[in-house]
Amino acid sequence: MDKTKMFIFAGRVLKNLFQKPATTQYPFQPVDYPDRMRGHIEIRIEDCITCGLCMRACPSQAIQVDRKAGTWTIDRFDCVQCSSCVNVCPKKCLMMKKGYTAPEIEKKSETFTRPQEEKKEAEGASGGKPVLDAEKCVHCTLCAKKCPQEAIMVDRKEKTWELDKEKCVECGICVSACPKKALEMKG
Repeated sequence: MDKTKMFIFAGRVLKNLFQKPATTQYPFQPVDYPDRMRGHIEIRIEDCITCGLCMRACPSQAIQVDRKAGTWTIDRFDCVQCSSCVNVCPKKCLMMKKGYTAPEIEKKSETFTRPQEEKKEAEGASGGKPVLDAEKCVHCTLCAKKCPQEAIMVDRKEKTWELDKEKCVECGICVSACPKKALEMKG
């Protein structure tokens, strides 16, 4: 090694000896997450109505919803933290939590199941299925267009409004879309 390189190296060593470390002391100091960090998806399963809108909005297909079983499953490895699911959730039970997903050795999914007794209470709290006030309805078809399950059929000519109760997931999007407030969620 030539002498100029040795002096440069020695200068850097002395400089680093008297400077603070560039890294943080993570276990001893809390992590300071950047403002624009997306984080990872968290769910309040007791508020979830298992409508499946989050599953359809997920670009990486990391979310699976089983309406009959009342389960919500996420594959954390496939999730790209885009928050599309959070934006479409009608009950606002999904949220982005700052922090990193814990590393795992194997790729696995995480499943959450809605408690049965809380499920019945939540259904009562959500208001049940949409009911039409025929006097207020102008048959504009906005409710049918906004319904993610295509559970509402509106015929403008015949002035009819029909709900397929099997398809309805009780999300309430139709109620919020109605400009005349002719729909109401009732149990």
